[in-house]
Amino acid sequence: MRLQWKYSLVINLSVIAILVAFYFFDSIRVRREMNALHALGAERGAELRKIADNTILNAVVSEIETTKAFDVQRLNQVLNALKREHPDMRDVLNVHISLSDTRIRSSLLASADAVVINLDSADLEQIETKGATVHAVEGQNATAIVIKYIAPLTMPESVALEPSSLAAYEQILDEGMLPLDKGWYDDVWWKVFTEEVYVPEEPVISEEKSRRWRVTDQEESTLYNLWQQDGNLWIQRSLTGYIQVLFDVPYIDRSIRNSQLMHAILIVIVGALLVILIDLTTNHLVMKPLERMTHIIQSAESGDLSLDQTYSSDEIGRATYNLVRMLWQLRDSHSKRIAALGQFAAGVAHEIRNPLNSIGMTAQHLKSVFSQQKVSKDDIEEAKELLEIVDNKIQELKQTSEQFLTLNRPRKLNIKLVDLNTLVEQVLSEFALIAEEAKVQLIRNYEGNLPNIPLDATLMRQTLFNFVQNSIQAMPKGGSIYMSTSDEKTGEDMEYAVIEIRDTGIGIAEEIQEQIYDAYFTTKDETGGIGLGLAISHQIIIAHGGKVEVRSKMGMGTAFKISLPLNRDQL
Repeated sequence: MRLQWKYSLVINLSVIAILVAFYFFDSIRVRREMNALHALGAERGAELRKIADNTILNAVVSEIETTKAFDVQRLNQVLNALKREHPDMRDVLNVHISLSDTRIRSSLLASADAVVINLDSADLEQIETKGATVHAVEGQNATAIVIKYIAPLTMPESVALEPSSLAAYEQILDEGMLPLDKGWYDDVWWKVFTEEVYVPEEPVISEEKSRRWRVTDQEESTLYNLWQQDGNLWIQRSLTGYIQVLFDVPYIDRSIRNSQLMHAILIVIVGALLVILIDLTTNHLVMKPLERMTHIIQSAESGDLSLDQTYSSDEIGRATYNLVRMLWQLRDSHSKRIAALGQFAAGVAHEIRNPLNSIGMTAQHLKSVFSQQKVSKDDIEEAKELLEIVDNKIQELKQTSEQFLTLNRPRKLNIKLVDLNTLVEQVLSEFALIAEEAKVQLIRNYEGNLPNIPLDATLMRQTLFNFVQNSIQAMPKGGSIYMSTSDEKTGEDMEYAVIEIRDTGIGIAEEIQEQIYDAYFTTKDETGGIGLGLAISHQIIIAHGGKVEVRSKMGMGTAFKISLPLNRDQL
């Protein structure tokens, strides 16, 4: 597995595991806190409901019954007195009193934000069925309890029912809930009910078993209770509205602070675990392998380049192994270069020594010729021949130095379209006599439809000359050289002209096949070769955008495959 994937996998899985554990333990903690908070809230809610019902509601209803009216000033005084005198009121933040329209008329504390007691239909239904509604106050650590009050304004009054009115009365009983409209049942209800007040178009709440009815006038915040008893119709008028009590709940704020503190502690613990985990993972997967790589590099600098050490299978281990192998190859290559340089120096010395010896001997002979008192015409002719020998040797030295300089400078190609078959034939023609003397047979096989290709004819002739010359030298007892040309198309849509040179010589050992194109490398120590022929030829092929491949086995000959692009625009 790649180091990047392994590192990411370990880190991600560990982070997920830690976060899952954090979520699990935090959920347990939060659940326990919520259970405790709910229990405390239920207990506290019962206490607050008791305060609202027994203390505040009773005081408000008593005040309205006493004054027979909704006196705002007196109600404010009552609320302030309750706040001062009753210890149960210590957690009361504010009290709002409204009529049935929910618009606030009286408050313990004046509040610019409080205009009405916000109640929806669900709240009203809950108040009617359960007697109160409880909810949290948004933006405050407070709980609001809303209860409904009914304060009688008049003593019950009764009217005897006339026998002629019983039919209409029974009809109302059968209907159950009917609007009290001035146009309905005026013979009984309107006569009885509207002697003092206006009857609104409100629903009648009927309790048929107890023969009771209740009508609410929303506009006047007045409640009318009607009931029938002993043949009389009783009516009582009451004032109705809502009381909202705001209680401080400090335990919620404490719970929030404790929860935030625990969250902070858990986050610190999780962060510390993640830091430790990342540090351990990084140290194990990255730092230790890097330290090992550094140690190996330091050992390599001191000369210890053993490849037998144990390496990890990740990228750093493979990189360390490749680095050591590269350093080993560089050292080996450097050693080979030094050896090749020594071999080159010996070859150059050999190449230079022979011409210089010849030049020296010729010079001595010329000196002896011209030291005579009389120089004959034959002596002059001999001197000319000797000078010709000197000139030839100088040209050999010049060619040797030119080969050395050419190897170390970029190739400048004189590209022209060339008939490759003709070029190959010209090279083989130069070896006709040499091949005959060496008992080497030259066998040709040319591709007839091969197009002209862009080449530097001079350099390519030199390249082919070197390959053919090496093949002849590889067959000291004679043999055959097969020269062929063809075209080839690669998978990259590149078209090449191919020259194959195959001989039946002694072959090239497999361990040195990668070195035959190295400068100064030679296997011809006995003939004094300096190892530049194939190196220069390889450079020329590469400069043309081509490539060369070798196949060889000892005792079975060698084959060189030279591929040259048919179109230089492909490069």
